[in-house]
Amino acid sequence: MFNVLISGKLSKPPKSGTGKNGQPYCTASLRVPVQGQREDEPDAVFASVIAFGEDAEKLGRLLQGDAVSVSGSARLSHWERDGRAMTGLNVTASAILSAYELRKRRGESNERNEIRAHLPATSVMIRQQPAIFDAPDDFNDELTF
Repeated sequence: MFNVLISGKLSKPPKSGTGKNGQPYCTASLRVPVQGQREDEPDAVFASVIAFGEDAEKLGRLLQGDAVSVSGSARLSHWERDGRAMTGLNVTASAILSAYELRKRRGESNERNEIRAHLPATSVMIRQQPAIFDAPDDFNDELTF
């Protein structure tokens, strides 16, 4: 086993459950982009993630397509499909961080949404734009046609 920090997007909705000991868990599939690959290599790796306790609740609140970073211990897995050797990554999460959790930590989640909900749809912030150039006083001459 080795420790990893990976970031990607959920490729399908997470699945939550409760273990035999009553502790919540959540599993998810994470699509992690790969950089610097050769032509014959895939552009992403799929990681199977399992989280327990509070991290399981965090992961379970996310939706398919949400971006998330996962830290934890990992193991490579190998199998064969249609005669082709496949490799995967199984991660047991020790920390989960998503944009949702970041906003929550900063206290931005509900405060800003509540303020926006009370603004009329037509309200627009108008800023004074600086003049592009200073026009001379005689610039407004009448044009004759």
